[in-house]
Amino acid sequence: MAEEVQGVVISDEVKVEMTDKERDEDKARQHFTELESTLEVKSTAELKKAAKRHMDQNACTVYNEETDEYKYRSCCGTSVSQLGVYGVGVTLYFQFIRQMGVVFLLCSLICGPNLALNIMGTQVDSTSTFYKLMGMTTIANLGACEDDEKGRCHTTQEMHDRCLWNDFPCQMKLKDVTQWMGLADGVGILFILGWGLIFQRFHMPRVVRRIDAMHATPSDYAVDVPVLPFKLKEGHETYEAQLKDHFCGVLKSLKTPIEDPDAVVEVALIRKYDGAISKFMAKGECLQRQHGDIIKKKQLQESGGDQQKIASLEKAAMAKYRKMTAIEKSLRKQAEMEDGQRGVVRAFVTFRKESYKEAVLDEYRFSTFSIFRCCQSQRLRFCGSAIKVDEACEPSDLFWENLDYTWWHREIRKSIVVVLTLVMLIACSGALVYFQSLSKSALGSANEQLVWIVKSTPESDIGCMRLCDVEFFGDRSCSANGDTSDHWPMVKMFDAYSDTASHTWNSTCTNPWVSPACSDTTANNCGVEGQRDWIGFEFKDSHQAQCFKVKLSAATEAKQLQIFGCSAPPPAAVNRSCWKVEDHCEPMNTNRITPPRNLTSAVSWSTYNQEISQDMSCSTPISLEVARDRWESFAKGSKERVSNPILNCFCQQQVLSRGPQFLLPPYDIEEKQLCEEWSLDNNITLGKLLGGTAAVLVINQLLLFVYQFLVKWERHNTVTEVAQSQFWKLFLAQLVNTGLLVLLVNASLKELPVVLQPLRILSIGTGNFDELSLSWYVSIGSGLCLTIFMQVFTTTVPPLIMSFVVKPCLAKFFARGEVVEARLNRIYTLPDWNLSLRMAQTLNVVFVICMYSGGIPGLYIVGFLYSIVAFWLDKWCLLHGSSKPPAYNQTIIRNCMHFLPLAAFLHTIVGGWTWGNQELVPSDWSPLVPLAERVFRFDIEGYETAINAYRNASTAAKAALQGAYFNARIMDFAREGCWLIFLIFLVFCVYYIIYWVLKLFLAPFVAPFMFAFGECCPTICCCCRRKRGHIGD
Repeated sequence: MAEEVQGVVISDEVKVEMTDKERDEDKARQHFTELESTLEVKSTAELKKAAKRHMDQNACTVYNEETDEYKYRSCCGTSVSQLGVYGVGVTLYFQFIRQMGVVFLLCSLICGPNLALNIMGTQVDSTSTFYKLMGMTTIANLGACEDDEKGRCHTTQEMHDRCLWNDFPCQMKLKDVTQWMGLADGVGILFILGWGLIFQRFHMPRVVRRIDAMHATPSDYAVDVPVLPFKLKEGHETYEAQLKDHFCGVLKSLKTPIEDPDAVVEVALIRKYDGAISKFMAKGECLQRQHGDIIKKKQLQESGGDQQKIASLEKAAMAKYRKMTAIEKSLRKQAEMEDGQRGVVRAFVTFRKESYKEAVLDEYRFSTFSIFRCCQSQRLRFCGSAIKVDEACEPSDLFWENLDYTWWHREIRKSIVVVLTLVMLIACSGALVYFQSLSKSALGSANEQLVWIVKSTPESDIGCMRLCDVEFFGDRSCSANGDTSDHWPMVKMFDAYSDTASHTWNSTCTNPWVSPACSDTTANNCGVEGQRDWIGFEFKDSHQAQCFKVKLSAATEAKQLQIFGCSAPPPAAVNRSCWKVEDHCEPMNTNRITPPRNLTSAVSWSTYNQEISQDMSCSTPISLEVARDRWESFAKGSKERVSNPILNCFCQQQVLSRGPQFLLPPYDIEEKQLCEEWSLDNNITLGKLLGGTAAVLVINQLLLFVYQFLVKWERHNTVTEVAQSQFWKLFLAQLVNTGLLVLLVNASLKELPVVLQPLRILSIGTGNFDELSLSWYVSIGSGLCLTIFMQVFTTTVPPLIMSFVVKPCLAKFFARGEVVEARLNRIYTLPDWNLSLRMAQTLNVVFVICMYSGGIPGLYIVGFLYSIVAFWLDKWCLLHGSSKPPAYNQTIIRNCMHFLPLAAFLHTIVGGWTWGNQELVPSDWSPLVPLAERVFRFDIEGYETAINAYRNASTAAKAALQGAYFNARIMDFAREGCWLIFLIFLVFCVYYIIYWVLKLFLAPFVAPFMFAFGECCPTICCCCRRKRGHIGD
């Protein structure tokens, strides 16, 4: 049947549906009425007072019974041992920070002479004050050369024979003390490693025992039973009582029976809810919000408030009621089931005495391994089933809502999070590649040039060159490997007045090239007398020249020659009389040559192999007129106005003479206008360098928030497990972003194995550096130092800002209009003190310092400063700005100490590669060479061949030779400068091979038997025996 209302037919089905809806609304209104009568309405002042008291109660405070107030602990008056009341993990963290600072201070003293000698060196030269100051503290600045005004070295031989400091005549060479400097570095890392082993093996167990004796906690009397019957065949409803009787029976069955009917005080069963506890908690949160709407509605009704607001609050309460109803429907099956019918997944048993707990643990010591539970005696089995008994954690360390999740459910979530972690790490690494690539230095080998010019200098004391032969080489040692100017197609030879297609050189010097300056010594109308003593070579294609040889006639006793490289051909001969080489070509470093002492009987003489290297100091003065002409020759916006060597040197010289403010606007004088594009480019580059450093820090903070969500989703059982999971994820991400990515992005790996080719997507191996060279330490090492120094404050100050600035502002904002006491309490509660984050950040700093301190000993001082700042700021944040932390145990600190040997191992790799670099720190071979030849399967002859072949090869040919070069460079670990580091490296290799073989292949099989052997023969193998307290009162 149907009814017709105003011409509309309403079916019976719709009529019933409307009735059901009305019925639900009636139930909701009845529910609201009951709440209005039971809810207590408090004033805003009362709520805030209660919330602040709740905040103080849950902070690190001490209750004063006389005043009924909570007093915050003093930062200076609270000892580290007293922090044990918040868990032994908190005490160990602060002891770790404090002792680490002392260790870094001692390492600074041990390596202090290395730092002092670095500062006394003269090799670093940069127009940037920042790069120069930072570079002076690195190993790249070691030593000085006598023949240069600034003490800098220009050739490989000069680098190898340089003096220890800038004091001439040279009394001590650098290579005479290199072995002692390397020894100091090795002793420093051994000191760190030794401290880590002592802290882990001896200090931590002693502190755990002392803290445990000082503070009586629930875990001292309780055991955890994670493996037990899910359901009992008989009397499952009395599960709790039966388990209690079982443990009382175990105590009675001891060799010395314990007849105490009240031995077991409490049994807490964790029953199976199929993960529904979280939904029950969501329902509770929704109910609290509904209470807030009802209270606000009641207040408005009593005060005669706006009816529209009252209707809005009623509507909001109704929406929350529907949401709770939906949750109840999804939990209907769980809600209908009584607790006595649910399966049991875990239990916590509390004893009356600690000795009872120790006795039970001793009886069940073999239950840790499943293989031994199969053989468990009947008196230890519960209702015929083998059970596992272990030490219980503190109640505050438990996530009760996660305890009923099955192990396979949790493992699946962990696996998904691991994959997401790797994906995020790759994504963040890709985002940082751009910033890290900005610090790639242009200080590489000499540029490829179309024209090469040989010119005498005023210091040559000649002014008239007679050359018998000139040859350029593509390698650094002038070897005849085919890549020489004799094989480069040449367009012409030229001088100030003439061009010629070629010149016939001969060994007897009967047809020398004679400089125009020899016959024309008068100045022309351009005023360039003395500037025509040069010869140029224009080639068909650009070529890279790294070395040259010159044969001069006996009449030419030149003392200096200078090479210039030109990217464009010179003007025609008729227009070249006023053409100045210095104004159009890029200058190279001056080459000093030494004529033979007796040239009277010789027809000619040859120079030694002369290296060609860029004059990064821009020692050749550039006039304003020359810079103006060059600037006007390029179009507006052209990159040449930034990269042109003439303009580049002119602007650098202006910065040196006028100061760094020259780079800043306004560009109101001609010199600044000519350098405007160059200044802007330099400012942008510096900004990007600082931005790249800041990007690392920002991304690390973003990863923290993401990992907190992911780790929570993993559903761990304890807060310590959550902290441990966060710790390794954060540490891995921060180490890659801070310490490893900067090394890999800037490395020049010309060929990668096929399996590693995907790394090219992240620009891994596409940098400019195939060595930890002088330019690497100046450009990359400086940025690394800045990053670590910034972490002294960027990792310690943000928690304080969150506690004392952000949290109060958020509390004031969200507390407006809040009328539910429980919700207001949560709003006012102080932030958690994140031990996993602080431990990850601290270990990251320790890792990077250990990795690169061999070449940058000043990092030890930064580590000491970090320890001081972190100790006091973290302590202040914990005691005055954080809620009371859960009772962290020693797990996180122990895992952190397991990583410390890996940091020392990485130090031996980076340090050994650095101290073995003969251009940075020359040294002779040590007596360990035979050992190195056996280990690395490389001999000295093969070493010399591979090194020379790579260094003498052209840029194109180096790709095929790089693998052999790296294999040969490992032999440098056997140098006197790094013999101790080499021995430490070998010990680590043996240790990690044995460790991983045991852990991956043998431990799953032999661990139970090693444990059993230790228990049965404690005097023979006490290290395998599980330590227990004495049984008794």
